[in-house]
Amino acid sequence: MRRRTIFLTVFIVAVLAVSVTALALPEIRIGIPGLGRLERAETGPLGLKLGLDLQGGAHLVYQAQTGTVLSISYPDAAAPDDAAPDDAAPSDGEPDDAEPDDAEPDAGEPDDDGGVDADGLRAALNDAGYDGQVAQDGEAPVFTVTGAYLSPERRDAVRAALVDAFGEPLSFAHSDQPPPTSDQMDGVLNIISRRVNLYGTEEPIVQRFGADRIIVQLPGRGGTVLTAHFDDDADVAPETLQTVAVHPDFAGYEITMPGDRQVRIAAPETLDNAQRDALLETLSDEIGGISSYQTSSGSEDAKRLIGETAQLEFLRRQCGGPVAGAGCVPPFSDTDIGLTGDDLDEAYASTDQATGEWVVNIEFNDRGAGIFSQMTGEINIRTNPDSTEVIAVVLDGQPLIAPVSLAHIRDGRSQISGNFDREEARTLAIQLKSGRLPVPLELIQESEVDSLLGAESLERSLMAGLVGLGLVLIFVIAYYRAAGLVAAVALLCYAVVTLAIFKLVPITLTLPHIGGFILSIGLAVDANILIFERIKEEIRLGRSLASAMEVGFNRAWPAIRDGNVSTLITCVVLLWFGSRLGGGLVNGFALTLLVGVLVSMFTAVLVSRNLLQALHALGLGRMAALFTPEKIPPRRAAGQR
Repeated sequence: MRRRTIFLTVFIVAVLAVSVTALALPEIRIGIPGLGRLERAETGPLGLKLGLDLQGGAHLVYQAQTGTVLSISYPDAAAPDDAAPDDAAPSDGEPDDAEPDDAEPDAGEPDDDGGVDADGLRAALNDAGYDGQVAQDGEAPVFTVTGAYLSPERRDAVRAALVDAFGEPLSFAHSDQPPPTSDQMDGVLNIISRRVNLYGTEEPIVQRFGADRIIVQLPGRGGTVLTAHFDDDADVAPETLQTVAVHPDFAGYEITMPGDRQVRIAAPETLDNAQRDALLETLSDEIGGISSYQTSSGSEDAKRLIGETAQLEFLRRQCGGPVAGAGCVPPFSDTDIGLTGDDLDEAYASTDQATGEWVVNIEFNDRGAGIFSQMTGEINIRTNPDSTEVIAVVLDGQPLIAPVSLAHIRDGRSQISGNFDREEARTLAIQLKSGRLPVPLELIQESEVDSLLGAESLERSLMAGLVGLGLVLIFVIAYYRAAGLVAAVALLCYAVVTLAIFKLVPITLTLPHIGGFILSIGLAVDANILIFERIKEEIRLGRSLASAMEVGFNRAWPAIRDGNVSTLITCVVLLWFGSRLGGGLVNGFALTLLVGVLVSMFTAVLVSRNLLQALHALGLGRMAALFTPEKIPPRRAAGQR
């Protein structure tokens, strides 16, 4: 018993030491071998991460890029080498002005000098109702026209207008990026949500806006740092920086010189492209030529993730046993075979004509079909009943599905089945298609959003929580005496450990998170009260304090366990529904309540018990009156009734 108590005491002290250290350090930067780096540096109280409603953040607007690029070329209007000289005599019977006034010009030669230029082409496009940007390849009649998306009918109309104006072109090629479909935008939305909220703890706002835009709001990501590198002849000196610091464009900004010929400007807000360009222009006017510059902001990481193409991979998974009938048995290992989302041409949901079940149909391109054919030929269970391999589909490192290959598929067309309903099949198809991210996105707006509640609401919420916690501590100490003091210490340990978990994960705290945390404080107190009431009853029955503690804990534990498990089940249900119905408020409340319940079980069962046993070991075991609010009846002598 004593060895167990010592071990638990050391474990509790270690957990508390880590928690206190995590909360005490404003920034945490630790390299963990095999697990990467742990970096936590937030601006909230105790380094906690606050959500949009408490702190504000970055507001990003992305638009799907659509349009048409036309590549047009005309015959070169230069005179041929064997052309007649200017003073050559006209042919017999033809005067110098033999060409009639109404003669048609040759194709591609409407200008006086017989050539097609960018201005003329632009004017013809405008007459056809198409406002495109025209770029000419040097002096050659080769043009690139970039503009809004042209449907096939509109593209034919534009070509006909150019033929009427300039004649038949040598070439007329086009490259189209049509407007995105609803499914494509749903896939992009799914990708962005997963990238900026990988573990479900960031609490961003990601939503569609119109048919081709997506709004992303990220908490606590304000501020911009601009570092400019100047030419050798620029006047980079502290005296110059003082002049720049008082310039109206830099009011409220921190300006430093981190290195030779470098100027660093830290702005508290997020600067858009126009603001950055204005600052660079002012720096260039005040100091000198800028050779290069770098910008970074709190939202840079998120922007980088959003802008990347989603990584969809088809892996060859080695399972721990035969997959026929049992599926993939762990442990398993994955092998990259070079089959990615770039090799997937199509994925769509439909019903199987034979069974009527919902399935997902996939089609690979020629390269993907060859790789897929080789893999399914080697691992399908019809020809290899003892096969221990499956096909693992992974999107951004997260497994989507791991189907068993039932046949050798040679043409790159296959079906994925798995007792799907309509929505599950559609969602999987969207994930597979969006893995290729066929819709390129362009960041068209970046700004800051203020907190929805403000600093005053946050301070009042924290004050309400502290007052409530103080009243609870006063009550349990006044009523349960020494046991109440133990509960108070256990409750403080609970708060420290829970907040440390919030910081280390990290969990972005919004008002629903704080509500779940405060509710879990009440559950933590409730567990201690159950234990103390049981101890009080055992002391009333005449047991010694040591015996009452042991029996009281054992009898209170089933009630604590069942109550907390039922609360945990409720939290899981709320998380499940919240994640599918888009209920960020529900998710935040359920997540912090779940963490709080788990930590409260740790503090009530281990911390409180060890503290009571420690008080008993210090000699308070004979003073049972300190541990119960009721008067203890005197013990009867042996043989008395």
